[in-house]
Amino acid sequence: MNQPVFLGFPAQSPAGKSILAGREVPPDFAREWLEFNLPDDPHHYFSIDLTWVESTWQCRFGTSACHGIDENLPVVGCCIHGAYLSDETDRDELYNAVAEMPAKYWELRPEDVDSYIEAANPAILEPWLEWDDDEDEPSLKTARVDGACIFANRRSTGAGPGCALHQWAMAEGRNIISSKPEVCWQVPFSREDAWEERSDGQEILRTTIGEYDRRQWGGGGEDFDWWCTGDSDCHTGGVPVWQSMEQELRQLIGDKPYEYVAEHCRNRAELPSKFKSVHPATALAAEKDARG
Repeated sequence: MNQPVFLGFPAQSPAGKSILAGREVPPDFAREWLEFNLPDDPHHYFSIDLTWVESTWQCRFGTSACHGIDENLPVVGCCIHGAYLSDETDRDELYNAVAEMPAKYWELRPEDVDSYIEAANPAILEPWLEWDDDEDEPSLKTARVDGACIFANRRSTGAGPGCALHQWAMAEGRNIISSKPEVCWQVPFSREDAWEERSDGQEILRTTIGEYDRRQWGGGGEDFDWWCTGDSDCHTGGVPVWQSMEQELRQLIGDKPYEYVAEHCRNRAELPSKFKSVHPATALAAEKDARG
């Protein structure tokens, strides 16, 4: 007798429908976590989702495997809302990226970018940004053009659909982190920092690194027509996330914590899968590959 599948979302929601259609695995499954601190900072604890960092997920933006979070505009992937900037450093790095990126990489490049940069007038908002007044506090974000981020190339550039900033960074060997807004290079990592009081009264800082799944978006996450981290077709990279996204993970937790995680994962690599909580999308991708 088949056991009912707990979808984790209402069956009639876009998330529920996507899971029922077999395009995503349900979000609730066993995960393994690695918790540690380091001698040089004993009050900073790290909690790392091993099931996520050992998964073989890879971004498929710009390929047929990326269905997009809005089925009416799949070509722009998850870049529907524009990228919210985290602080002035994030804004400055985006400015520098725009100033350095050749126009050939950016399909929707505003005509006044060059004149804006030449004028260098800080009183005028960058032509690639806009204010979002829907938030409790006004927030700066990348502008939207035709329903998606201004940096989301559609099809007219030589590289095809994808993020202009990412395509430029990859083509010219640039650091991804300084070339894209913070929220863009972090996804699909989730990072949470929280101060906690240990049972002995000592305050500690806990940094938790996990999978940026639908629920990380809050209540709106169930409204996406599709989400990539649960799709086995996005787990065909073969290389675990802790390696394929080493640059991003180092930036999120630091070099020493990264080396600790990497060593732990290397030691676990030869363990049979039955001794590990393997991401179900990674397991499904491996099964498909074995079947040919």
